[in-house]
Amino acid sequence: MAIYKLQEDRIIELVQTTFSNEQIDEARDLQKFIINSIEAIDKDLFVISSEFGDWEDSRRRIDILCVDKDANLVVVELKRTEDGGHMELQSIRYASMVANMTFDKAVKAHTKYLKKNEIDKDAEEEILAFLGWSENIEDEFANDVRIILVSADFSIEITTSVLWLIERGIDIKCIRIKPQKDGENIYFDIQQLIPLPETADYQVKLREKVAEQRQARRESQRDYSKFNLNINGTEYLNLNKRATMILTMQKCIEKGISPEDLMEFTGTGRWISVDKICQTKDEFETAYRLTNKRKYDGSRWFNSDDELLVYKGKTYVFSNQHGKGTYKLVNDIFKKYPELNATVEKNEG
Repeated sequence: MAIYKLQEDRIIELVQTTFSNEQIDEARDLQKFIINSIEAIDKDLFVISSEFGDWEDSRRRIDILCVDKDANLVVVELKRTEDGGHMELQSIRYASMVANMTFDKAVKAHTKYLKKNEIDKDAEEEILAFLGWSENIEDEFANDVRIILVSADFSIEITTSVLWLIERGIDIKCIRIKPQKDGENIYFDIQQLIPLPETADYQVKLREKVAEQRQARRESQRDYSKFNLNINGTEYLNLNKRATMILTMQKCIEKGISPEDLMEFTGTGRWISVDKICQTKDEFETAYRLTNKRKYDGSRWFNSDDELLVYKGKTYVFSNQHGKGTYKLVNDIFKKYPELNATVEKNEG
């Protein structure tokens, strides 16, 4: 679609041009433009990395890897050509490669991205702030992968393929970006071609249906394991994941193992603290809110009066959000610290 400008009493069409004519390179220029203006493509995206290729075949790289407000990963593929090449096939391959990305891996990828671009920010804090989370909620991260194709135009093969994928519940869209000129000034005509914006309600309903089906499958596969702990001769039987985790942390602190050492196993995002000794939940929450800008949702932490963890003048609370990795995490801690004289086993009964 042409863009027109008003000049005196006439409407003048801007000059159609191409990325090639304007010497706009795909990797060097277009990618940078999009990253710096990601809201022009989608207003609710956060850039995790560019040229992401954390797998064995280093030749395959995602142009831009993002996360959206629903904690879904978003693969953004760019082409400056008029037909889009085979970008839909590439993007599907990349989406499948990152489908199992964890929150911690996303933080590592963003850390590398910030370092490469000499940006002095904390990767984990930036991602958490964007998502509105107070800490890592692994079970809610990357439950789906979206695809956004950005090109100067798309061939009929691509548009047909994309429409077919949408009908089968894949969240994929085509965004056309055409350069136009007015003298020395370059403008970009950016439009979403597929799905058409006017079909958005239908697409939302379709995605909701697919999401419900996926959630039903996840529920059927959810891990409800129970655990038996033996700590220094005392048995604790048939504990759920949450009870297993908080008991393990309490016994570690009692033995003088610091939360900082335990973060080697849990990651830093599962702990928050204040620089004082607190006796009650209310006292901790008041102190934390006064000294921290991060959002605090008390329901996601072990923070009752008897769950507060005090170590060397500081009070820590530990996340109560735990998934299938509970057994390995606890077992690894018990192996690292034999002074606990502790073992863990799954209760198969």
